[in-house]
Amino acid sequence: MRKLLFAPIYFFMLQPANAQEIREFMDLQSHMTVHIPYGFFGKGLTYFSNDDPPKSSYKHTFTNVNHANFLENNQGARIIINGALSKEWVTSKKKARRVIIEQIDYVNDFISNHSDKFALAKTPQEVRDLVANTNKTIVIHSIEGGRRLINSQEDANFWASQGIAFITLVHLLDDENGASAITPGLMTGLINAKGGFRKEKNRRLTEHGKQAIQYLANAGIMTDISHMSELTRKDALDYMFEHNIPPISTHDGFQPIQNSPRGISAEDIIRIYQHNGFVSLPLSGGALKPHKSFPVYQKMLDSLSRLDCYCEGSIDDYKFTYQVVKQFIENNAALIAKDSTVVFAELNDSQKVKYSIGFQTDFNGWLNHNRPRYGKDGCYELAADREYDEIELKGLAHPGLLNAHWNLLIREGVDLEPIKRSSEKFLQLWQYFLDHRRVEN
Repeated sequence: MRKLLFAPIYFFMLQPANAQEIREFMDLQSHMTVHIPYGFFGKGLTYFSNDDPPKSSYKHTFTNVNHANFLENNQGARIIINGALSKEWVTSKKKARRVIIEQIDYVNDFISNHSDKFALAKTPQEVRDLVANTNKTIVIHSIEGGRRLINSQEDANFWASQGIAFITLVHLLDDENGASAITPGLMTGLINAKGGFRKEKNRRLTEHGKQAIQYLANAGIMTDISHMSELTRKDALDYMFEHNIPPISTHDGFQPIQNSPRGISAEDIIRIYQHNGFVSLPLSGGALKPHKSFPVYQKMLDSLSRLDCYCEGSIDDYKFTYQVVKQFIENNAALIAKDSTVVFAELNDSQKVKYSIGFQTDFNGWLNHNRPRYGKDGCYELAADREYDEIELKGLAHPGLLNAHWNLLIREGVDLEPIKRSSEKFLQLWQYFLDHRRVEN
């Protein structure tokens, strides 16, 4: 196995002078094709009649919400990374590959048939060109779950040829790559029951998992560390740091607030950014629900609740976690840069790209989304003397409400620039992997 030699220069990664930086809302993973591995999700990426729109609710764990009507001309997610889902219990390498290829082909065919509204990008430069020259919704390919998919350098090279930008190596089950995080509640414990009976100290990144990370890097594909158990994530980060492979986390939490196996520690957040990676926070309902939060943050949450400024399970979970993570990263800019003279506020906008924070919707990812703040499903009663936006009354019921989600946060004084800069950060990192790929002779 030939290893990819990422030079230490990655700390100072710069865009070419002729590359126009972008600032767009980029969804780091949604699932337009979940109906292929799991047929009960309905028809998949299709248009509905405007005369007969589907009923919408934030409670949509097993309901398709990725209708094409919601995704076209969507300023709340101009760029969408579709995550082709592997079958959790697949045992055959051929079947594992076939179900992913079917999803990639489905998206490619849909875009080909609707090229006036959608466009596929297989390189960072294609994304830049499409942003600059069109108003189309831009789709990028990724894979969630590496089970049986990365068994050789040839496998990784094949996925690169399909335009895969990153692979979430571990998903809901322990597999040949490593262990999956078992989160509070019944769902992941039931799905990954076998993993739950294993001793935690033995739930590590495997040698196969290390090779998979290396194969992917050699092919120019990033590894997403989301969903890993704590020790698997630790092993993955240690391996990636040792071999100068920048990591990304597309949809884990922040351990000081989400104190569970899916929460990344403050120390690891620093290390990820020091090694030129970055993190992204999920928008999906319970994913950012506080759990055994550190006392300082629990006191803040309690104070907000007493003032009727925090509705658990609503947009407020995302708002609170995002602002805490943003402040944490910016306050530690000097530590991340390993330069005591760095002050985040004094950096120019291009320099701030390094400290970006992404978002991931996970629509059609077997989960609900944020509930409303007001009404029967919310925390507060409706007031007769004010008007409410749909996002306040329905919650994040479907992708068509993403722009309303962002606009609500803007009206409440939330700085979303780190989120918009994350689209540029992602392209820079993707380009770096492509520029440093290595293939075996």
